Amino acid sequence: MIDANVKGLRAGEARFYSLVLSPSEDELAHIGSDPAKLKEYTRRVMDEYAQNFKLKGGQQLRSTDLVWGAIVHQQRTHRGTDPEVAAGQARAGERRAGRQSHVHIIVSARDAEQKISLNPGGRKQRFDLTKWQVAAGRQFEQQFGYVAQAHEKLRPKARARDTTYDAGRLAKIGERVVRINLLVPAEQRLNPEKVGQIARDRQFDQTFYRMLSRVEERAHDGRPIDNAYHLLATGREQPAPQHTATTVLHAVQQLVRSGGGRDEQTEQIAEKKGRRRAELDIEM
Repeated sequence: MIDANVKGLRAGEARFYSLVLSPSEDELAHIGSDPAKLKEYTRRVMDEYAQNFKLKGGQQLRSTDLVWGAIVHQQRTHRGTDPEVAAGQARAGERRAGRQSHVHIIVSARDAEQKISLNPGGRKQRFDLTKWQVAAGRQFEQQFGYVAQAHEKLRPKARARDTTYDAGRLAKIGERVVRINLLVPAEQRLNPEKVGQIARDRQFDQTFYRMLSRVEERAHDGRPIDNAYHLLATGREQPAPQHTATTVLHAVQQLVRSGGGRDEQTEQIAEKKGRRRAELDIEM
């Protein structure tokens, strides 16, 4: 079901995301570790998951718009990195004591109509992960009449971002843009101020820097990216139709100059050879 729901995804993109619902021992005791109750709770949590996505035009998703599946596990085993194993109190692979019921979920990266990409680990403006986690905890309380302890509640941290190094970051980004502009045709040169504004809007996150590196690598290879601003702002390529012919012509010119008669190995632009993207794992 998940494998068939991939229309519109490029090679190398995540096909699904892995979520884990882990009630505390007190929460499990409250519902008697009842698998039926955990299943119904999971369905409600996935309703919250769907509704948490903020889409263009105010479109609202429901759980029926998702492609997902789940399984209830009643036991856990110790890992080699657990404190109990390090202290010699348990061995790796041994069952953990106490109530250990939890739910593993996999949810497709595309909606059921395969028209929308749904990434819970992307931009906060599109999916607020903490908000969803808080809602999941609140759902358990309301659904089962449970009063959560302080340590069982996830509270969003209202902490202002440290902007101390922003000026230095912008200066370095500007230098990279200058280097990129020396390698691309005039019509595809980037405005350093616009790139810097995108960096600020994304709060200098890792996605921005990965996409900037991709733009730089493509420029070095003689394959500049159409609509690089879109890539930097969203993390996704969206070629501008008016630039496509220019890009093809430039690529042909590079091929001729490099001796296009030789056999060459084609690699995915989206990722470096030999690397695979890990699926997102979120534990609650």
